[in-house]
Amino acid sequence: MKSSHTPQFDPLDEEEKDPDNLERAKALPIEVREAILAPYRAEGRKNVTMRLSFTVIDELKRKAALEGIPYQTLASMVLQKYARGALLDREAVREVVQALKA
Repeated sequence: MKSSHTPQFDPLDEEEKDPDNLERAKALPIEVREAILAPYRAEGRKNVTMRLSFTVIDELKRKAALEGIPYQTLASMVLQKYARGALLDREAVREVVQALKA
């Protein structure tokens, strides 16, 4: 049975529809980009909706552009690392390094 649900949002924002952004996303060689993204694509996916501040979204977009990946992919990577306990606090790492040096 076909669902009659119609999303109340546009799946792509204007920045994502801009063809110039597609070129920026190709900054890394395809083999390198695919190798980096492969572990994050291996698992099943579920669409979610969440509210983020404009500041957080803008910062994600800026950092993603520097990495040459879509910002949703970057957000997913950060959340996956956090959920797996692999996301490290830089300041905590510095404190540990300083303690080890002492």
